Amino acid sequence: MSRSGAAAAAALAGLLVGCAQGEPEAAPELPERICWGAFSGPEVNRLLAPAEKVSHRARSFVLAEEGDGTSCEVYADRATSFMARAELLGSEDEAEREMWGFPDALPLDVGAGGSLRPGGAATYVACEPAASFGRSGRYVALEIDFTGVPDEAKAQNALPGLLKEFLAFTERELQCTGGAAGR
Repeated sequence: MSRSGAAAAAALAGLLVGCAQGEPEAAPELPERICWGAFSGPEVNRLLAPAEKVSHRARSFVLAEEGDGTSCEVYADRATSFMARAELLGSEDEAEREMWGFPDALPLDVGAGGSLRPGGAATYVACEPAASFGRSGRYVALEIDFTGVPDEAKAQNALPGLLKEFLAFTERELQCTGGAAGR
């Protein structure tokens, strides 16, 4: 091989190595607790697609009036990969409609009326606020969604446990009495 041919081959090999090195093998680590402290960062992290940068953003977990909602998003390379949402509702009928708005949902034994669907899970809880915690609305709808995950089966298997964590956190945070965290 000529010198110029060897130089071209070396340059091509360098480009190929550079391309291989540019592909992330995993998502960077999230903090120990994310989304108001409701979820294990490492647990969510292991479900995300490989990414160069992972970040998360959460609105305050304040549900004071009927219709109030909040959310937390985890981004893998600027694309939403994980989302958790909570909304304060006034009736059980409203909460049930939130759970079963997906034709392919399956029942899930988490909270009241839990459902599992491809890429997501949801439930609601009757939340009688503690006497010192004045607010309207009696039901809290909770939802978790994953998008763009590399292993859908792994995400589906993790959803019930994550939803249980979210339910327990919500009941503690909102000081619900007579809740369903043990379900």
